[in-house]
Amino acid sequence: MTVVARLVAEGRLGVVKADSKAARAKLDEAKRHLNSAAAIAGSDAEGAYSLLYDAARKAIDAHMLAHGYRASKRKLGAHEATAQYASAVVAGQYVEDAAALDRMRKQRNRAEYGSWHISEKTLASDLRHAKRLVNAVDELLARG
Repeated sequence: MTVVARLVAEGRLGVVKADSKAARAKLDEAKRHLNSAAAIAGSDAEGAYSLLYDAARKAIDAHMLAHGYRASKRKLGAHEATAQYASAVVAGQYVEDAAALDRMRKQRNRAEYGSWHISEKTLASDLRHAKRLVNAVDELLARG
């Protein structure tokens, strides 16, 4: 059983009608988040980190929408399921970036719900990962 099939069987991903227009709109939103994250990185690391994480996650959401999937809102762990989907479907030169998504999710949660200080190095590294994921999904959607 593939990772995607397992996530569907567990109810963590739902099967929906593939929607390339909605996928493109979600990807455009991800691109705006990336631009905003880069713009505020020097003055608001936590805000920038939240935006870069959301950009990467929404890019993967766009890929899911284009292929007829959506993270379940009825089950806990929707963002975790999104990260597992990313690791399963984004391959090649972007495999490291897809694997980084789950770590970014955990770190974003630490910053959001705890008191984690985001270093400049981490912010810069994960901004690169997020940009590469957004670009990967852009390329994958362009191919169809």
